[in-house]
Amino acid sequence: MFGIINLFKPSGPTSRDCVNQIQRLVRPHKVGHAGTLDPMADGVLLIAVGQSVRLVDWLHDLSKTYHATFELGKSSLSGDNQEEVTLFDSAPCLTKSEVEKVLPEFLGEISQVPPIYSAVRVDGKRAYDLARAGKKVEIAPRKVMIHRLGITSFDYPFLSMEIECGTGTYIRSLGQDIARRLSSDAIMIRLRRTAIGCFDCQKTIQLDKLNSLEAVRDNLCNPVVGLSHLPHITLDTNQLIDIGHGKKLPLAQTTTPFLIGLDVKGNLRSILKPTENGLWSPHRNFEKPDD
Repeated sequence: MFGIINLFKPSGPTSRDCVNQIQRLVRPHKVGHAGTLDPMADGVLLIAVGQSVRLVDWLHDLSKTYHATFELGKSSLSGDNQEEVTLFDSAPCLTKSEVEKVLPEFLGEISQVPPIYSAVRVDGKRAYDLARAGKKVEIAPRKVMIHRLGITSFDYPFLSMEIECGTGTYIRSLGQDIARRLSSDAIMIRLRRTAIGCFDCQKTIQLDKLNSLEAVRDNLCNPVVGLSHLPHITLDTNQLIDIGHGKKLPLAQTTTPFLIGLDVKGNLRSILKPTENGLWSPHRNFEKPDD
């Protein structure tokens, strides 16, 4: 088994719960996911099955699109409604135009501090474990990329936005930062991931439908779909033999850090990287799928 499942994660279970459910069906094949969704969130969760678990690093590079709803004038340590919520004293009654005016400040590469109730590791431990133990948690700011940001509805105190961003972005923190820029605060009350790259909500499979090995197999996408952001090349039989032996190949020149090598049937066979002498070296090879 070698492919990616475009899963619709329901609100409630963790991303790991979803992986475990599928893992029980496909053992001994490996299963992983690309991009954690909080338990309260729903939407697109990419599940890698079999050899495709070795593609997770590249799947993380795909942009992600979210639809999020925030409640302005409230705050919590978690940035959502999963921990104790308090009213923000003297919060202004903001208008849609006031929010829209500051949104351009949050486009492009921005600095963001993840919430203390997050899976970020601090001194080797998860931040949320430290926070729940009552310990002081300090998380360093990090750079994240916001590609697109817009209001989809506004009825104070409720603000809904569509956000397209890069990996590592915390939507909870983004909502808080926008509100704080306007002398208020916010909690996230709903989050749906509507797309990861070309994988979108319209083509997902519900978790409860993956109840057998056959169902998993029937819903596997060709892993090449998840690598559409990288250039592809078709390798002939001799080239496939050479990379299988670790040999380097003289291929088309490109500035990309990786090149996707396919066989004539369009199966993923290798991810290649350039070497200093202009040749391409197999970085990660994949077995030929069963016909």
